[in-house]
Amino acid sequence: MLHRLITILIFCSTSILYGQPNASELIEEGVALNDQGKYQEAISKYDKALLADGKNLHALAEKAYSQMGMQEYKLAIATCKKALKIKVEEKEPLKLIYITYANAFDLSGKPKEAIKIYDKGLTEYPGFYSLLYNKGVTLSGMGNWDEAISCFQKSAKANPSHGSTYLALGRSLGTKKQNIPALLSYLRFHIIEPDSPRSKKNFEMIQELMFSNIEKTGDHSISITLPSQSLEEMGSAEKTEYSFRSIELILSMQSALDLGENQSELTHVDRFEKKLNSMFESLDESKKGNSGFYWEFLAPYFIELGKNNYENVLAHLVFSNQEDDNVSGWLLENESSVRSFYEWSSNYKWD
Repeated sequence: MLHRLITILIFCSTSILYGQPNASELIEEGVALNDQGKYQEAISKYDKALLADGKNLHALAEKAYSQMGMQEYKLAIATCKKALKIKVEEKEPLKLIYITYANAFDLSGKPKEAIKIYDKGLTEYPGFYSLLYNKGVTLSGMGNWDEAISCFQKSAKANPSHGSTYLALGRSLGTKKQNIPALLSYLRFHIIEPDSPRSKKNFEMIQELMFSNIEKTGDHSISITLPSQSLEEMGSAEKTEYSFRSIELILSMQSALDLGENQSELTHVDRFEKKLNSMFESLDESKKGNSGFYWEFLAPYFIELGKNNYENVLAHLVFSNQEDDNVSGWLLENESSVRSFYEWSSNYKWD
């Protein structure tokens, strides 16, 4: 009887050591369930992982994220608070915990508390793009556009390939009627994410910006009206990071030509390519003496893009989600050019 009991105990111990998934496996299973929207099942996996390792920050981070998915914001906040009290060497999951912690406050209608958490996270992880981006989103929701734009600029510098940052930056700049910086931001987003529901909406924003100052006032007459501050800046010797007004005028004139009868033989993509060409050449001609994020970070990228004659590729990428067979056909026939463009873009050295 004693021999049988010892055998059973050995079997149970072996099952625990070798037959049961470890914490990492349980977390991986939980993440898969979370991605399917099965939040409660995912949380059960994380809780099992925490039984095996109560200080597992990864499990706590993912648990809080799933609680957010269930809109259980108070529970998510409590989980994040618990995680931040744990002292461990592996602190990488804390980045996600700070983001989730702040998001939970924001979605609970407490954006000021969220900002405090973002700032605390940025004290520990200065320059982490996702904290900067999410802080910008919260600030924009509060109507603090200047501070939000500053966060998005820092996020873009920290991670030049984060598409959501450029999308948010473009929308924030649109509220301030900064059309050229907004357009450059939208174009960069479209390069990163050319074919998605978001890029389809982004296409509409690009078209709106292209024709924002144009109005057809008659059968043969078109008016161009720049915002009043544009005229003031054009006549001022003082340079600002938003000194793009002469370029906006050139783009508006180019867009006005689109409405003329002599442009009817050109396709939409052809006309768009011509405007890109004019804009990038104007950026190159106007860059001297200008400074600021858009002149020093975004403009050089598009100037070099133009010098490499990639406007045609970019124009087709922007139109790629418009269900145009001619555009789709061009992209297939010119696959090598598209590949070359993305190789150039991937290797571009951001300042």
